[in-house]
Amino acid sequence: MSGDGELAPDGGLIGGRLIGGRYRLVARIGSGPTGTVWRARDERDGGEVAVKEPSLPGSPSDDEESARIAHRLHREARAAARVRHPGALTPREVVTEDGLPWIVMELVRGESLSEVVRRGPLPPAEAARVGLAVLAALRAAHAVGIVHRDIKPANVLVESGTGRVLVTDFGIGDRHAEAAPAGFVAPEHASGPGAGPASDLWSLGALLALAVEGGGPGPLGPLLDRLRAASPAARPTPDEVAAALEACRGAGADGAPGAAGAAGAAGAAGAAGAVVPEQAAGAVVQDRAPAPAPTESAPALVSDAAR
Repeated sequence: MSGDGELAPDGGLIGGRLIGGRYRLVARIGSGPTGTVWRARDERDGGEVAVKEPSLPGSPSDDEESARIAHRLHREARAAARVRHPGALTPREVVTEDGLPWIVMELVRGESLSEVVRRGPLPPAEAARVGLAVLAALRAAHAVGIVHRDIKPANVLVESGTGRVLVTDFGIGDRHAEAAPAGFVAPEHASGPGAGPASDLWSLGALLALAVEGGGPGPLGPLLDRLRAASPAARPTPDEVAAALEACRGAGADGAPGAAGAAGAAGAAGAAGAVVPEQAAGAVVQDRAPAPAPTESAPALVSDAAR
């Protein structure tokens, strides 16, 4: 990308590019097939934000396909901004620069669920708490006619300090089934726009199955089987899912109140979720050493975050 400025030794930018006359690029946080996420400074109030620069095959000014994609991304990002929920990390603003729709988001310090589970499986009560947060954000999206279609561990962020759980990439990622990680795409997703809210529930089931993998699903087992039913009509309703997750969250592996459930109660109350550690609106700001090399089903955090 031209005009980004010179990279400093710490990864920051010396004289970083100004986007939309307001957001000064500070450091590249992560990149992936569909774009690059930058940490930026808001020149109006001095605050930090995450800004996603989409990756297009060409310039929108002289390439028809790139212009079409840019228009779609702009439209989808503006639609995603209608999702109002504390557990949904949605675009704050869409700024057009050189024909590209740069998407401005909250900068969240923490990590993705993909990194959390690399350290080991979650107890069922903890997984249930995460599931409730994700479900609440999805229900808010479904209420305004938006289907996420890309629920996966990399798109579930966990804020450090507060334990807040957020779902990101509403309307700003690649929505092609073939581009999504294997194992998180509902069977009907191949039908494209025909996939409805039930497809997000299937993906939620796949997400939670991964979260407890290696430790056993415990009381979550029956729910995970129902969520991943091949037929959308056979899956439980959101109310049924919420009830099952609430029941599991309040109990440990042996049915007694669990420490994980108790620890997450406060965070779950406000944002319908809670958890642990350190990331950013589709890109990560980490204090710890890099995670081990990822597998195909749990891609690298920085590349996932920028999807």
